[in-house]
Amino acid sequence: MAKIRINGETFDFDQSHHPMSEALAIEQATGMRYVDWETELAAGSMKAMCAFVWLVWRRNGRTVPLDDITGGKVEIDLDELLTSLMEARQENENAPDPTSGDTPAP
Repeated sequence: MAKIRINGETFDFDQSHHPMSEALAIEQATGMRYVDWETELAAGSMKAMCAFVWLVWRRNGRTVPLDDITGGKVEIDLDELLTSLMEARQENENAPDPTSGDTPAP
């Protein structure tokens, strides 16, 4: 479970949990296909990053319109967000591989 920091608050975000309803919500909110959103997010698109923040908040019960984020009405501390994402990535890379050793594969 990743710890994502947005504007001084920390949110849990399960990166392995992708329900269809969220994929559809992202498509509706962004106008992008979900697979394109994932590609754009990995490529560093700020519109995709705004949708990621929107998704994190949505999972945590916050109702913030995506347009408020993309339009600048709700500002996001980008350095803090990106730092937390890099930390989450490092934790994921350093996690033990469940398919190695005596641990049975999922």
